[in-house]
Amino acid sequence: MLDVIIIGAGAAGLAAARALLAAGRSVRVLEARARAGGRAVTTDVQGAAADLGAAWLHFARENPWTALAREHGCTVLEDEPNWGGATWVGDQPLSAEAQQQASAAYLRNHALVEAAAAAGHDVPVSTVIPDDEFRPRFDAVMTWAVGRPSEQVSTLDLGRYADSHDNWSVAEGLGTVVSRVAQGLPVSYNTPVTHIDHSGTGVVVHTANGTLSARAVICTLPTSVLARGAVRFTPELPPGHLQALHDLPLGVCNKVFFRYADSDLPGQGTQHSVGSIRTVRTASYCIRPAGQPLLMAYFGGDLSAELEASGQLAAFAREQLTSLYGADLVSRIQGEVVTGWGGDPWALGSYSAARPGRADARAVLARPVTPQLLLAGEACSATHYGTLYGAAQSGQSAAQQLLHTLQDTP
Repeated sequence: MLDVIIIGAGAAGLAAARALLAAGRSVRVLEARARAGGRAVTTDVQGAAADLGAAWLHFARENPWTALAREHGCTVLEDEPNWGGATWVGDQPLSAEAQQQASAAYLRNHALVEAAAAAGHDVPVSTVIPDDEFRPRFDAVMTWAVGRPSEQVSTLDLGRYADSHDNWSVAEGLGTVVSRVAQGLPVSYNTPVTHIDHSGTGVVVHTANGTLSARAVICTLPTSVLARGAVRFTPELPPGHLQALHDLPLGVCNKVFFRYADSDLPGQGTQHSVGSIRTVRTASYCIRPAGQPLLMAYFGGDLSAELEASGQLAAFAREQLTSLYGADLVSRIQGEVVTGWGGDPWALGSYSAARPGRADARAVLARPVTPQLLLAGEACSATHYGTLYGAAQSGQSAAQQLLHTLQDTP
């Protein structure tokens, strides 16, 4: 019998596996996909590396994935993204005055959210932000940051999130880092889990490829997947954990990557821009993400989900880019890749956001279901959710809890 079965070979599952193996425990990671990484995956777009999911080393100086990237032969780019007031609108930078006004408005809105959170108010972000000329841009940023509209974002959850001042990228792709870290670990791919029976002294895990037994299990599947009932539990998860899964749904963010000859891309180096500051229904854009000869369109919230469902993500990006840069730039596209995280059966979204009034669901989800059954993942992190860092912290915490449990039981 194994000591621990880990379900999911994403950042949380791999972090848990590494911690348990380092402590001398026997481990098996079960992964439904044919690859590791979960919502972190890099693909090749005609020779250019594109991160389809997670792309940033947030909190980079303290983030263990930064060291892991370097240890596994990847190039960490210590360049801060020009988000905020320095972001261009279309193909033009804002004037110095407009940049100052945009930055001041964002800081004001952030302070309003912080004040509501400090007062213990767990209400929709939309109710504490003024409806002024800067509101559409703020609402758009919410969809990109947490994947959901401001009306569905909790002030308390957002206020608890730790500000990251070091946001670095990886030239070869962050998904490449995760994939390399998984090499050599005991991972069974193409092995979706269907049933977890924790009714006995150990745990029995049923998969599409057979049954395994262990003394304990760490389940790192996304909240939306578990909330939909993709895995059956015997006995059922406690009401508090079940409710927490529904209170932490995954928002939907998507990307479109257009491949270019580098000389056909405008400007020099990496540049971030937004399609419009007058509407929430816009994409944001990045020219040369992680230094690659690509133009990336980034979508979030309702617009992302709607365009994914209708197959119009690339068409929207092409149309908006034409209006911003002209038809010539769009005509020089050499290839494209489009994501579909909302419809991905093993993800059903991008990253978690607490419903208003439900910010404490993260703490509930992080509690052990039983001494031998724990849940882990970015949704369990109150301060670093939505990041590989938060996912890894959660996986390591679950592993440490099990190490104490296994030590105390025969």
